[in-house]
Amino acid sequence: MEKDKKQNLSVFKAIRRTTPMVVKAAPFSWVIYALLAILHGSAWGFVAPVNQRLYDALANLAMGDGVLRYVYIGAAMVTALMLLQQVMNAVHNFFINSVLFEKVNGRLAIVLHKKLKQMPAQIYEDKNHLDDLEKGVEGRGGSINMYCTLSDAVFFYGAYFAVMGTFLWQMQPVLLFAFALVFTPVLLSQIVEAKYHAELERVSAPIRRQNAHYEDCLVGLKPMRETRLFGAYFFFKKLFMDSLELLAQKEWTTHKKIAAITLGLNIVKGAGWIGVLVLLFRSLMQGYITVGAFAAVFASVGMMFALVEEVVNRIKWSVAQNLGKIHNFINILDIPIPKKEYAEPDFTQGITLTDVTFAYSGADKNAVDGVSLSIRPGQTLALVGENGSGKTTLVKLLCGLYKPDNGRVLIGGQDVATTMDAALFAKTSGVFQNYGQYVFNLEENVRISSTEATHDPTQAMTDADVEYTDEKTFPKGLETILSREFEGVELSGGQWQRIATARGLYRNHDFIVLDEPTAAIDPVEETRMYKRFAELTRNKMAVLVTHRLGSVRIADKIAVMDGGKIVETGTHESLLAGSGKYAQMWAAQAGSYE
Repeated sequence: MEKDKKQNLSVFKAIRRTTPMVVKAAPFSWVIYALLAILHGSAWGFVAPVNQRLYDALANLAMGDGVLRYVYIGAAMVTALMLLQQVMNAVHNFFINSVLFEKVNGRLAIVLHKKLKQMPAQIYEDKNHLDDLEKGVEGRGGSINMYCTLSDAVFFYGAYFAVMGTFLWQMQPVLLFAFALVFTPVLLSQIVEAKYHAELERVSAPIRRQNAHYEDCLVGLKPMRETRLFGAYFFFKKLFMDSLELLAQKEWTTHKKIAAITLGLNIVKGAGWIGVLVLLFRSLMQGYITVGAFAAVFASVGMMFALVEEVVNRIKWSVAQNLGKIHNFINILDIPIPKKEYAEPDFTQGITLTDVTFAYSGADKNAVDGVSLSIRPGQTLALVGENGSGKTTLVKLLCGLYKPDNGRVLIGGQDVATTMDAALFAKTSGVFQNYGQYVFNLEENVRISSTEATHDPTQAMTDADVEYTDEKTFPKGLETILSREFEGVELSGGQWQRIATARGLYRNHDFIVLDEPTAAIDPVEETRMYKRFAELTRNKMAVLVTHRLGSVRIADKIAVMDGGKIVETGTHESLLAGSGKYAQMWAAQAGSYE
């Protein structure tokens, strides 16, 4: 019971939270939509009264008491109403899908993107958070869909049943109550079906995921190679068939329960429908209603039942499909963002880390553990260490992308915990391992690092060894699109890394980070590029991360990381003279070239 109560409260909370946002996004459009829905629903509701007029005119004419002109008028009204229904159906659907949804979706996207921009960067490293963010983005459209469904229930279906209810009340009030009682089993059957389907989804979801995984092992391109090579095909086939059989069994059990309950309720509904027919017939015989009214109501019963089931189904599935996504959407908007000041760093004060600790969400140990470090103005720092030692995480802390869990990071005298990201990044540039491959032309791929800059990007390309004049690589020069998808070119990893480096150099900066930007370039070429890099960053602060120790000799200071800690600092010569981690790594790499 408590669980059901919580679910009901969750639905109401979702409606209460999303309604102001959705309506505020396009208030005038929502007014138009409501009027269209009411007019559309009323047009369907007036079918019975208009049909009654035609049927009565025909009945009177058949008995010799009628006037042919009334038959023509009734037929004209029925025809006009049918045309109005079709027009309203087209206009209503067009307005929802092509006007209202697009407008509201776009404006909610602006709200969501503004919030995402303010969120800490480390959130994007957490898979659970990424799943929530993805669902939250989907929840933006889900909010609109669910609100449209509920609005249709109020305006479209509400207008229809209001007109029909008035029609039945005017004929004989007892008919209205009789129909309401007959509809009760319809509502109950939909509620029961929704409950059992929700339970089925809960128990079958993990089985379905397992089944999909086994199928991928059988036919998926990557796992299929090992499956065939190791002779495990029949092993995975058995797992696939067993999970498929278990899933079918769960579905069969649930569908049997639903069918049994639905059958019982349908019997009740059928008995009620017979009672309504008897009531209609008695009303006709006693002169309470006309032949036309009897025929009109009788003809409209099927539509009334269909619309009741339709509105219940729409609400049921809209809530089931969108509620979880909407909750994530609301949760994203509710994430607290601390207020920060805009104060640009003064890089003449260098960068200082004091006892900094940082851990990723869900990790059992710190990625950076108690690190204290300083970079002087004009100094180049090299970070080295084995995979997983914490180099990339430390780089992101040095840039201000990540905020420390404990300790303090001062960038140019500004505390990253209280300074706006826009200020921290104003004079910072970087080239990271996972650089962006934008589906733009060559020039735009470089200019993206500083969209407001107007200086020529070709100097940065030259500094990064991007051969932009090579017609074989870039047939349209700077206008060459870097994607075959749009009739452009496909580049190698090394070419992309040079473009990413040019992008980082193009941005006006006092501090730059290169986090293994040359992994796809051979060691000799890498060393040459880093020497060029040292020339370009003279008198600027820079951080260099690489696995190839031959390139770090250009650095003024080298910090060696191991297990999230800095275990050594010094110059290449001083570290090589010792017997610590750096000397061991150097000896291991030198041996691999012998």
